[in-house]
Amino acid sequence: MPEQTLMEQLAAILNVEIIAPMEGNEAQGLHKALPGYQAVVDDAARFVQEHGEALRLDPSVLANLTEGLAEVKRLEPADRALEKLHQSVYHQRLRATDRCMEGLYDTARRIREFSNAYPELAEEGKFLLDFMKVFKPGRKKEKKEDGGGEG
Repeated sequence: MPEQTLMEQLAAILNVEIIAPMEGNEAQGLHKALPGYQAVVDDAARFVQEHGEALRLDPSVLANLTEGLAEVKRLEPADRALEKLHQSVYHQRLRATDRCMEGLYDTARRIREFSNAYPELAEEGKFLLDFMKVFKPGRKKEKKEDGGGEG
């Protein structure tokens, strides 16, 4: 039996399954969840349970609500954990990229310093020089207003 991948191990720990990503048209066909939708589903499930007979709703309506709600509640803890993990990993990547930026500054500076002696360096490193011209870190300098009055 082949070893499980990291994704498979994580899915097993979180008690979720790995499914194929949805196609664009499949995702568009889903009902859009609005803020607070789960509370509405909770209330609707209770309402249907209490008044389903008077409304002459098919029992499948209540079954769909309660089963769907149970599935949402089952997935919530994994969703929250993965969201926090994703945010942590993303912030770690931002910090790692920030550490790389110092190297980019130094490299761009050296390319400019040696561009006269080694024009091929400036030519091959143009992508970095162009990027560094656009990417200006830190706070933007405020433009000084002219002291002249309006005429």
